[in-house]
Amino acid sequence: MDVLEVIQGYLKLQKAGSNWKGLCPFHSEKTPSFMVSPSRQMWHCFGCAQGGDIFTFVSKIEGVEFADALRLLADKAGVKLSRQDPQIQSRRKRLYEVCELAARFFERQLVSSAGQAASKYLQERGVSPESIGHFRIGWAPDNWQSLRNFLAGEGYSDQETEAAGLMIKSETDDIRVSQRLDPRLPRVASAEWGQSASSYHDRFRHRIIFPVCDSQGQVIGFSGRLFDKIQARTVHADAGKYINTPNTALYDKSRALYGLEKAKSAIREKGSCVLVEGNLDVVLSHQAGVENAVAPCGTAFSLDHFRIIKRYGDKLLLAFDADEAGDAALQRSVGTALSQGFRVMVAAVPLGKDAADVVKENPKLWLAAVEKPVPYIEYILARSLTKFPSGVEGKRAVLAAVLPFVKSVYSPLERDHWLQEVAQRLAVGKDVVTAELKLVAAPSDQIAPAAFSASSADSGPAGLAPKLQPEEYLLALLIKYPGLRQRLGELELNLFEQPHLAAAVKSLVEGEEKNEAIGSAAILAGEFLEEFVADPEAEFGRLAASLKRRRVQNQLKIIQADIKKAESSGDQQNLELLLAEFNNLSKSL
Repeated sequence: MDVLEVIQGYLKLQKAGSNWKGLCPFHSEKTPSFMVSPSRQMWHCFGCAQGGDIFTFVSKIEGVEFADALRLLADKAGVKLSRQDPQIQSRRKRLYEVCELAARFFERQLVSSAGQAASKYLQERGVSPESIGHFRIGWAPDNWQSLRNFLAGEGYSDQETEAAGLMIKSETDDIRVSQRLDPRLPRVASAEWGQSASSYHDRFRHRIIFPVCDSQGQVIGFSGRLFDKIQARTVHADAGKYINTPNTALYDKSRALYGLEKAKSAIREKGSCVLVEGNLDVVLSHQAGVENAVAPCGTAFSLDHFRIIKRYGDKLLLAFDADEAGDAALQRSVGTALSQGFRVMVAAVPLGKDAADVVKENPKLWLAAVEKPVPYIEYILARSLTKFPSGVEGKRAVLAAVLPFVKSVYSPLERDHWLQEVAQRLAVGKDVVTAELKLVAAPSDQIAPAAFSASSADSGPAGLAPKLQPEEYLLALLIKYPGLRQRLGELELNLFEQPHLAAAVKSLVEGEEKNEAIGSAAILAGEFLEEFVADPEAEFGRLAASLKRRRVQNQLKIIQADIKKAESSGDQQNLELLLAEFNNLSKSL
């Protein structure tokens, strides 16, 4: 198998001389440092210094051991591997088998006479028989142990099916109460109630089932949807509209994306990914021809979700409900996406409707929304201008709604564009908008490389993020705790890139404290640091390390630009020197 062909199945790569390059999937970066060499049949990342062949790549990106990577590649290549003895099969492989068998069981139930109500519901929602088969949609019977009995008959233990997230273990007291609510639950004798007896029953009952797959199409979990007003009959809190597989050795909801295995080729081809809310939204979007749609699995979009999508494209089309809840979901996700360098757009849908509703009523309207999206900041700006009145208070409200997202934008050029746009639409000076930008914080749930939050390893003290940048914070520490100045060496002095702060630190070292920058930092130090800093020595070391990392990262960016020039000019000798320097700096990072 060709290394380029294998890796292109996961990542978006571009030609770079005789090699190919792209963004590394194993660490966060904005400039490509991941290289693939077809001639050597190897890959290497100059950012995190990892590399290897097709086996190491698949093992790392799928999070599996060598044997599982071998099996995945064998399936792709059409090579038949000899079956392992059941006694020595890996635990993960057994879990994959359990999930696959469960998916087949649910599929059969949907087409049985007992699944007619579920089939009718899907038909009413506009789901075609072809889509049902394509996404392997099934139905879980309204029975406590139908799946358990089936899997037990196939040779899988209750412990294995529980580990796959398909069973729930109930202690005796729970069973006793449940028996009173639903006599169909397997009986436990009264004499056993005081003992530690337990019983397993199916997690998914009387629900339409959507199998969730990994990027290779292997079933790893399930999402079950109620389709009528059936009431919960047990003490278990499973009466919600959706229930999902809990985190298992195969399934992690913060990384799982419903429909990704079917959407990844379209995402790579179009360079964009349509993010919708639910499973039916994905199914009907694909059915309408929007095959680059995916959805989270019972959780908000996470940083890991965005990193996975970034392998295939860097443009996001958010297509959530246009009601209040949908807008909240948009805003929770958009800060993270903007900070990760995505171009974030909005495919606006009518008020109170989701993608599935729009597709059912008018597929052309859904296609038009996807084909003509608007930038998210333009969307939030236009909506805010309509929502808030004119005048000073109205302008202030518009800025409060829009500027947090402008601050999240990774590209300085794009950020400047939106500052000009906001200033023009509000009829105020750009300098005013820029000043206001300094007073706002990016969305609270954003995870940005340059963001300083209380949970970040590079953070300042809690509550200071909007007021102090890391260099200012370090200077304030030096003012508040003079003993820390002894730790300043030549390297630490060079960490201050802002000239006025560098001059202030130099004045401190030389014993001169009459400096404007020192005076400003002293005020901040006096107001905040005593309250927030419990260990000044540790804070100093942490901040110095953060600034050192930033310095090395800036040097890497400069070298990356020089590498591109050397590649373009064909200067092989200089290219090798630059790559070696890049590798050394990456190791120091």
